[in-house]
Amino acid sequence: MTLPRQQAAGIRGMMDCYREMYRTKNTIGLLSLFSPRICGYGSGPDEVVRDLAGMKAQVKRDLSQADSVRITFENVHVAGEMPVAWVMADCEFEVVVKGTRLAMAGRFTAVLKNTGSRWLFEMIHFSVPALTQAPGESYPGSA
Repeated sequence: MTLPRQQAAGIRGMMDCYREMYRTKNTIGLLSLFSPRICGYGSGPDEVVRDLAGMKAQVKRDLSQADSVRITFENVHVAGEMPVAWVMADCEFEVVVKGTRLAMAGRFTAVLKNTGSRWLFEMIHFSVPALTQAPGESYPGSA
């Protein structure tokens, strides 16, 4: 399904805001983008969020462990049916940790809900493809 152009632009604006809040390490601004019911997964085995308190802990951890964070989104796909939208994108986190530059290329998906005055993230997911799974394989080593 396709959202009206204005609504899709609002979602893209939220993605831009999300990136900027991470780049500026603005915890309060970043948390303001999430619904109280936010849930989701990060790439780490313990990165599971079930509510805003869990997201707050995750965001604080993310920002405290990095000297800098830069997020880029490519191939962004926005769809939905008011008041709900979903997004998928290729995503790269470029971070500096203890003076060392690291890059995490992965996949980003999210569900957002329009509150009537703005969009809020309801669900968020960042994952890294299994490096042991070759193109054309449904499971590592299956082809």
